[in-house]
Amino acid sequence: MPSSHRSWRCNVNQGGDSMALKVGELYASFGIDSSGLDSALSGIEKKCSSIAKGLAVTGAAMTATVTRSVVNAAKSIYDSGTSFHAQMSKVGAIANASADDLETLTQKALEMGSTTSFTAKEAGEAMEYMAMAGWDSEQMLAGIEGVMNLAAASGENLATVSDIVTDALTAFGMTAEDTGDFVDILAAAAANSNTNVSTLGESFKYVAPLAGSLGYKAEDVAVALGVMANAGIKGSQAGSTLRNVLSRLADPPKAAAKAIDTLGISMTDAYGNSMPLIDMLRQLRTKFQGVGEMSAYPRKQALKRPHISERR
Repeated sequence: MPSSHRSWRCNVNQGGDSMALKVGELYASFGIDSSGLDSALSGIEKKCSSIAKGLAVTGAAMTATVTRSVVNAAKSIYDSGTSFHAQMSKVGAIANASADDLETLTQKALEMGSTTSFTAKEAGEAMEYMAMAGWDSEQMLAGIEGVMNLAAASGENLATVSDIVTDALTAFGMTAEDTGDFVDILAAAAANSNTNVSTLGESFKYVAPLAGSLGYKAEDVAVALGVMANAGIKGSQAGSTLRNVLSRLADPPKAAAKAIDTLGISMTDAYGNSMPLIDMLRQLRTKFQGVGEMSAYPRKQALKRPHISERR
């Protein structure tokens, strides 16, 4: 429904009581098709004007004048509202939220439904994935806007983006407060390489748990996946390949350890700390530039491990 769709109010004084109808913003929140509603509302407004001039109309007679479009609109609002509240009840059950917390989450979902391109129910579905990832109410409130902004900017399914973000944040030991930073990382990687958010999410699914346990930054992993995507290695293939590289570098078998020693690759800095992933990848790139200058046997040994060199 266009954002310009009007909400309207008709007041009818009966013995000091005021009747008020306000429906426009409900359509914005629930994403209901409002075709035909404006003309129906115009008719109702004219009827209200007549009533205001002194026409006494009983409740039953008033109902009889409501057009079919408004009846259908009311049914649509009721059905959508029921579906939305069922979705939020699911969120509350998974998150074990209190009544007050659930009300706050519900209001936030309604706000997102009226201020973004997504419906309130879709916001609730995103919250469901957050709850499944173990986020509490405060964390969901902190992270929902960043997730929805990324989904809107990327054109991806909102629930899918929520699943990607929550899983990756957990893997890298990040918190809900880091959601804004992480969605910026994903957006930048997708915008500057031959991939997209959902494909990056598939890659992160395979490599993020190991990368996070090794203390590597999400930003460095995203850069590595972006470089691989530019070489045509994407999705689960990219995630699995990078995971295998990191695994063999972290705990190399005998042949891999010999190749690493031959190439002069250092896994730690001068203080014995693990080298940042981006520095290690730069080091690998530099070292392999000289592979052709090595003797035949070391060169063969270094290159026969595809997880280290074949993709270079």
